[in-house]
Amino acid sequence: MELIFISNQIKYDILQICGMPAKYSYNLLGNISLSSIGYRDDAELCRRLESKLQLIAEEYKTGCNIPLGSVSGGLTVSQCIRLVVV
Repeated sequence: MELIFISNQIKYDILQICGMPAKYSYNLLGNISLSSIGYRDDAELCRRLESKLQLIAEEYKTGCNIPLGSVSGGLTVSQCIRLVVV
């Protein structure tokens, strides 16, 4: 159940950071690349998402550390989730 909360929070943050409506973020498909929803390898957006992912990992005590440069426009939503929960 906790994985569902983590996944939905990450999807919400992904959409919110790139300025898209996040009302139905839980419907965001996992195989969609970040670049297709607005992350064009923009360093600022990617760093903001890395920070959010790190906060989620700390909040849910997953034990994961999100290193700088780990998020790029080529990642998918599922890969972002795996950065936090694997």
